[in-house]
Amino acid sequence: MGRVRDAVITGARAVRRIPIPSALTHQALREARSPQPASHVLKSHAVEHEMIGRSRTVWLDRHRADRGIIVYLHGGAYVSGPFASDWTWLSKQADAHDCAGLMIDYRNAPDHQHPVARDDAEAVLAALAADGRLTGQPWVLAGQHSGGGLAVVVARRLREQTEIPAPAALIVMSPWLDLELSNAGITETDQVDPVHERRLLKDAARRYAGRTALDDPDLSPINASLEGLPSMHLSAGLRDLFLSDVRVAKLQLEENGVDLDYREISGRLGLQLIMRKGEDIERLRREQSELIGRVLAGE
Repeated sequence: MGRVRDAVITGARAVRRIPIPSALTHQALREARSPQPASHVLKSHAVEHEMIGRSRTVWLDRHRADRGIIVYLHGGAYVSGPFASDWTWLSKQADAHDCAGLMIDYRNAPDHQHPVARDDAEAVLAALAADGRLTGQPWVLAGQHSGGGLAVVVARRLREQTEIPAPAALIVMSPWLDLELSNAGITETDQVDPVHERRLLKDAARRYAGRTALDDPDLSPINASLEGLPSMHLSAGLRDLFLSDVRVAKLQLEENGVDLDYREISGRLGLQLIMRKGEDIERLRREQSELIGRVLAGE
C-alpha cells in the first residue's frame, strides 16, 4: 500500500511540473477578467463609467469625490484584469471612508505594450487634476500585483512634476516590482507553485515590455530610487512569488525614510481572482483602512 501511495504522490508531482502552454494560461486570465463590478458592488454604490483620454474608468460613488478619492490600479500581470477581488477591495474601502473610488482599467498586452499602462494611468490623473478633482482634498493611490508595481512607478514619477498633486498615501499589495524575476529567492517559492506562475509571468513580462528592457525602472521600480514616496502600506503573502522582492523593497523604503507600514500574511495575496477571507485578511484590511482614514482626514 505504501508503494501505491508513493507512486501516486510521485505522479502528482510530475503532473504539477508539466509546462502549461502560455497561450492557455493567458486565455484563462483574460476570461477571468471582470470589467464590470460584481452585483454586490453594484448594489452598494452609484456606478458610473467615464472615458478619460483613451482609458476606461469606473467610478464608485463619484458624488463623494469631494471627501477624497481612492484611485485603484488592478492586477493581472499586464495582460488581464480587473478581477472580482479588485472590485471587492475598492468597494470595501470606499464604503469605509464614505469617499469615491475610481478603477482605472488601463489597456493590456499583447495589444498594448509599455508604456501604455503607465501613460493611461498618468493621463487619467492629469485629467482629474486639470478639472480640479484631485485638488482641495487628499487622494490615495492603490494597487495589487502588476497594479501595485505600476502604482509605485506612477508615484515615483509624480515626484518629478508639479501639474498633478502627489497621492497622500500608497496602498500596495504584493506588487510586481521586478519584471525580470531576477531575485534568487524566487526559486524557492516556485518549487511549490502549482500553476506555473513564474513561467506565466515571464511570458507576460515579455508581452508587455515589448522592446523595452525588463530592468527599466519604469517597468521594474525595484531598480529605481524609492526616496520621496508618500506614506505607504506594503504587504505580501508568505507564498507569493514576489515575497523576496517585496522584502528588498521594504528595506529600501526604510533606508530612504519613507513612512511605511508593512504586513506579511499567510498563504497568497497576489493575483487573487476572488478576495480571500480570514482573520489575517481582515487585519490587513483594517491596517490599510487606518492609513487611508488618517490621510483623508488630513492627518
